[in-house]
Amino acid sequence: MKLSNDQEVAEWLDNLLRKELDLRQSRGIKKEIELGPKTPRIIILNQGEVAGYAEMRRISTIIELATVVVDPKLRGKGYSHQIVHQAWERWRQDPVLHGTTLGGDVDLTRSHQLPKTVSRPLISFTRDPAMAAALVGGGFTMMPRKRRISRLWLWKSDFAALPIMVQASISFDRLLRGIRFLFTSPSRIAHYLRHSRDYRLFVRIPETAERPPPRMHMRSEREGGVPSDLMNQMEAIAFTMEEEPGISSEIKAWDEGE
Repeated sequence: MKLSNDQEVAEWLDNLLRKELDLRQSRGIKKEIELGPKTPRIIILNQGEVAGYAEMRRISTIIELATVVVDPKLRGKGYSHQIVHQAWERWRQDPVLHGTTLGGDVDLTRSHQLPKTVSRPLISFTRDPAMAAALVGGGFTMMPRKRRISRLWLWKSDFAALPIMVQASISFDRLLRGIRFLFTSPSRIAHYLRHSRDYRLFVRIPETAERPPPRMHMRSEREGGVPSDLMNQMEAIAFTMEEEPGISSEIKAWDEGE
């Protein structure tokens, strides 16, 4: 299968979107074919067949890595790491993704005023420990849950670490989706409400755009082992995202922010 074969991608995605409650709702094969090429997306192939998929969405002043899913037959083989790596490459190199104006006059004598490609943080939500490890290995930071003034210090939140306008934009997006689910897929609403506190926020800021992901750096290191900051995050993930009995078999797909 070639990447240009949007119908095969749409059929594969539609099949998983209908089965997995963690994923966004399918728009139907026809709509997926129509909107797919217009959506910034990542498609991972395995022997010509779709193995993994993700979308990158611009919401307010951030970029969200969302609708991340790996074929059930191929999970556990590192495809989530490939998706995160390609998302990083796209995020740091694609000015259109950031809404940056292309072209225009550039004064080369004033290099400090050259256009900056990466202007928006890259974020992702997940409740799956394996995907969380892929994100940390890809240079993301897992935001700690703290009591914040925007929550009147009543409960701990990582989502509250985002700017207020970003919180409002994401909340409005989820509200519209919830209203749509109410009429088309009520079971998804109960699913999201039940697991809403399980999702964790991961962020990569523009200042780190050119910094190779820790996982790449680890591969190139001959000595010294795992960097301590990465190890600390991995330990934090193991502790804060420890699954309750029965959860492992229940989670069959990942969806960042869905």
